Amino acid sequence: MPPSSPDILARVRKLLALAGSPNVHEAAAAAAAAQALVVRHRLEALLAAESLADDPDDPITDGREAPLESARRIRKWKVALAMGLAEANGCVAYTAPVGDETQLLLVGRASDRAAVIELWAWLVTRIEWLSATHGPGKPRDWHEAFRIGAAEAIATRLAAVEAAVEAEVTADPARSPAALVRLEPARAARATAVDAFVDRHLRLGKGRTLRVDGRALERGRQAGAEVVLPTPRTRR
Repeated sequence: MPPSSPDILARVRKLLALAGSPNVHEAAAAAAAAQALVVRHRLEALLAAESLADDPDDPITDGREAPLESARRIRKWKVALAMGLAEANGCVAYTAPVGDETQLLLVGRASDRAAVIELWAWLVTRIEWLSATHGPGKPRDWHEAFRIGAAEAIATRLAAVEAAVEAEVTADPARSPAALVRLEPARAARATAVDAFVDRHLRLGKGRTLRVDGRALERGRQAGAEVVLPTPRTRR
């Protein structure tokens, strides 16, 4: 079963749909719960796999068939958020010119990209809401910096979900010790395959340093860091 099968994505959508409250703590908790579902399913699929080889039914692609966003100019904070979510879900985010527009894309397996897409759309709205709440009347540059900071903080905390879920999975006495020994090599093999695809098929230049309002950036990081991101138990 692919790491993000339709039933798991349906559960993710349900979690996020129920988090319609303007309370950012409840919203962030829902994001963490959704990420935890995806991570647990991915780890269990790796443990159940008979080999470290990639699933031929879920190959790595450049993601051009399903861009996260297409615009004449992709906002910096959205690139930062995409990079954080991609890293937490076994993908690589990048931008590419397509005609008169720029596309924000994901290299990875369709199952992993689907997980990023579900969280992406929802978190974009949440971060915009955070920015509007913390900086009414502030100029665009301030909001850009704030949103980058919030994106960085939230992505970091979502990435920590994997470590917490992994600890829970590996602590399960019902797990075979032999299967647990294979977990890290299996995960490393998946990551190496994505990196190899990027090196072979894409010529990604070195990213530019983001120059933003330092105070607003820190304010955004603080706002993101203050959001409670509990890691709920996700046993079925």
